[in-house]
Amino acid sequence: MSGAAATAERSSGLGASARAAAIDFYYHSVRLVVANVAWGVAFLAILWLALAGSPALAVGVAPLLAVPWFGLVRLAALIARGDDVVLSDAFRAYRSNLGRTIVVGIASIAAIVLLGSNVVTGLMAGGIAGWTFATLAGWGLVLGWLYALCLWPLLADPRRGGQPLGSLARLAVLIVLAEPRMAAKLGLAAAAITAVSTIAMAAIVTISAAYVALLACRSVLPPADRLEGRLRPRLPSRLGAQPDAGTEGQLLGD
Repeated sequence: MSGAAATAERSSGLGASARAAAIDFYYHSVRLVVANVAWGVAFLAILWLALAGSPALAVGVAPLLAVPWFGLVRLAALIARGDDVVLSDAFRAYRSNLGRTIVVGIASIAAIVLLGSNVVTGLMAGGIAGWTFATLAGWGLVLGWLYALCLWPLLADPRRGGQPLGSLARLAVLIVLAEPRMAAKLGLAAAAITAVSTIAMAAIVTISAAYVALLACRSVLPPADRLEGRLRPRLPSRLGAQPDAGTEGQLLGD
């Protein structure tokens, strides 16, 4: 394990994760910028479709944005784990995890469209019922944002490559519930970085998405490991055998 990775395991808090992510970006900037640009080009293409008068088409192809994003997060996860990293790791991730990446992308866009339309509908309706409806939908968007920031690092984690999507999805829920302060701080920081970078379009296309991916991996993977470590002792007593890689993932589905 590299010194930066060891520091991440020992440290806690958003500040420590942010510093570790900044160091990661400095030492791996070339690879991360190239992967960020790959995602940024796809983002700009979808944004152009939406602004050019084809919002339905933009929504339809938006789940494909998850593919370059997964490659970027895979690089961030490898860096956070202290593994050797090459740019081709991102492109290999596109192929080897295409199916479940698209599934998560479709689910994410569907949730955004549904909850976003509910916010608009509630505000337009007005009154107590309308405002309540809009508020609930707005909180759904917030929780969905926090959940996504916890889920993507788990999906891209090289240590969890053999776990099924359902187990990782449930682990992400447990992380949000067990570490609400961490999730909230991560969500606020990622939202602020994204908002500022979107105004300065060059930043979102070249560096900001990569930094958010690093920050998410540095923040989420250590508590995920600790949480699984606390769950793992339950397995022998329940299954009557020593836990292995497969049954550890199945526990989260119980």
